[in-house]
Amino acid sequence: MIIWIMIGFAILQGVLEWLPVSSSGQTILILNEALNMEANVALSLSLWLHLGTLIAVFVKYRKELWFYINLKNQEENIKKWRLFLVLSTLGTIIVGIPCYFLVDYFIASPDFGDYSTLVIGIALLVTAIILFISNRENVEGEPLQDISKKKMVGSGLLQGFSIIPGLSRSGITMGGLLLMNVEKNDAIKGSFLMSIPAVLGGFILSLAGALFEGSNIFPIAWWQLIIAILITAVIGYLTMELFIFIARKYNFAIICLVLGLLAILLFSLRWIVS
Repeated sequence: MIIWIMIGFAILQGVLEWLPVSSSGQTILILNEALNMEANVALSLSLWLHLGTLIAVFVKYRKELWFYINLKNQEENIKKWRLFLVLSTLGTIIVGIPCYFLVDYFIASPDFGDYSTLVIGIALLVTAIILFISNRENVEGEPLQDISKKKMVGSGLLQGFSIIPGLSRSGITMGGLLLMNVEKNDAIKGSFLMSIPAVLGGFILSLAGALFEGSNIFPIAWWQLIIAILITAVIGYLTMELFIFIARKYNFAIICLVLGLLAILLFSLRWIVS
């Protein structure tokens, strides 16, 4: 039974990752509420599944990534994108590592599971606010590579907060870049590319933490996890173009608002009943 549940969540991760509705928040919410899985196990599983969407991003932007990695390529445009990835990663490290340990501390608390739905609900509302104020249809921004170094670091600082369950990484990075007057297509592309070091970093931190504590690094059986990651990668790659198109056309603030309010309502009803 567990393998079919994981296949379902792998498909869900592959679809939701590109939408600014916090795929990890939705995964943790469902696993915690519907399947009574502990919040720390659900978060670990979510980080593993992110490897699947990471593979999809690698495949999608493999040519661009080669240009950025190949230091022999000294074209001005490539050098600026390379600088953006370096500085945004630096910003992510500055905020992301403290946030990771803070979230890990609270998730390890025996009482956190009772409040995880509330935390995710509030974080989704924050995402909705960011998306709402960054919605600037018919306003042309500047190319991402032309923004200041401070803004590049700032986009990474925003991404660092996305370790908080319910706070959409794509939502706050795309929204933040739009608020920095970045052209929308570049904001979408930049959000995807800057996710690569962030996801790898989050995964390595999670793995190192589990090894340090002497706990099992696999939240489920390793072979089930590999199947789930591969399915996430395939679904993520197949749906990426579709949702890039959707992200260009629509604002997801209302969806995040509704999901956030539903999560808070669910939390409230559970405490009223109990």
